[in-house]
Amino acid sequence: MKRQLVFIPIASDELDMLVGGVAVDGRAAYTVTPELMAELEYDEDETEDAEHAAMVLASVAGLAAHGERVVVVAEVDPSLVRPGEDPANGQVQLTQCPPSAMIAWFAEEPGVDVADAAAIAKGMTIDQAWAQPQVQELLENHDLLWNDKVEYHGGS
Repeated sequence: MKRQLVFIPIASDELDMLVGGVAVDGRAAYTVTPELMAELEYDEDETEDAEHAAMVLASVAGLAAHGERVVVVAEVDPSLVRPGEDPANGQVQLTQCPPSAMIAWFAEEPGVDVADAAAIAKGMTIDQAWAQPQVQELLENHDLLWNDKVEYHGGS
């Protein structure tokens, strides 16, 4: 069965979703949508680049919503994905996401100060936050670190 790669922006205290401690129901996520491919002018053979873009966009959404960049990666059944409000930025709605579909998460490198970018981005849309110099500085100078799900040992 074909799976769809999605990126779910979360708060760090929600990482227990990796082991079923936090339910994922009706949640915004980001993926490669036809609108994202068109917006970023990606060709069909640039899916990997588009997936990276969706992850970065999810991280900006997380910065605006949670004040931090933490993104869970999942491979879900496409039937669990509904259209979102901002398809040009890859947004979709996940009706649910079982922990078994979650494969990894991205998080900030220890010691990276996101306070300025988080303060300026709070409550903004992705496009508004993207336009902020503090957010651009964070994105240009600090890549998120990939963590395999098996590295998560749970507990808040």
